[in-house]
Amino acid sequence: MAGDVHLDIDPEEVPPSSPWLGRERLAGLSLVGFGALALWASSDLPFASEFGVSSGLVPRLLSILIFGLGVLQLFLSWRKPGPSTGGWRMHTMLPVVAAIVLFAVTIRGYEFGSLHIPELGLLVATPLAIVVSGLAAQDTKLPELLLFAAVLTLFCIGLFRYALGLSLPVAPWLIGY
Repeated sequence: MAGDVHLDIDPEEVPPSSPWLGRERLAGLSLVGFGALALWASSDLPFASEFGVSSGLVPRLLSILIFGLGVLQLFLSWRKPGPSTGGWRMHTMLPVVAAIVLFAVTIRGYEFGSLHIPELGLLVATPLAIVVSGLAAQDTKLPELLLFAAVLTLFCIGLFRYALGLSLPVAPWLIGY
């Protein structure tokens, strides 16, 4: 049935929460860590130029927002850390992490020692990331996932490359940029 939410976590199976590993607190720590990492990673981008804002403004603002939301989450979870995270479901986490890494190394290319991954651009990196991350869902149907990847790829190219004018490569192997 459309709109049904499938949760594979049985609340009865989750062990009681420890004071430091509650779900809410772990989410706050993750947000703080991700915000700090993104702030560090975007520190080389210029914040402003002589013409106004530059490419570093949005990443830094989003990093600060994520960091702040993580601190707020930690503060709110101080009294009630939430239920325990229980066991880690690797079969759902690995595809999502793999998709992020694949997107990062394929959009602009990557070299690590003798390993050379060519710059594939948004046209390949986006659907690749969507399909790989879609493997995490148990009720995924491949035709729907491919259609979703195609539509979202076109939307991302239109938004980031043409509407926002970001210098992200679209398909350098095909059209040169």
